[in-house]
Amino acid sequence: MRQPQRAAQKQLDYPKETPGSRLAAKARKLASRLTPEEEAEHFRRGMAKIYGGQLKEITGAGH
Repeated sequence: MRQPQRAAQKQLDYPKETPGSRLAAKARKLASRLTPEEEAEHFRRGMAKIYGGQLKEITGAGH
């Protein structure tokens, strides 16, 4: 029995590089240089910014 043929998917035309992708690459490069303590502090401050105010308990980076 023959297999049904699938329609060829349309290739989307995305740029290889955008301002956002360059910014993300720069952020990843800078973040890779952080010590575990610096990473934990940035994570804590980010969570405080997202959820507002100070966190009641110290949390790890979640990795």
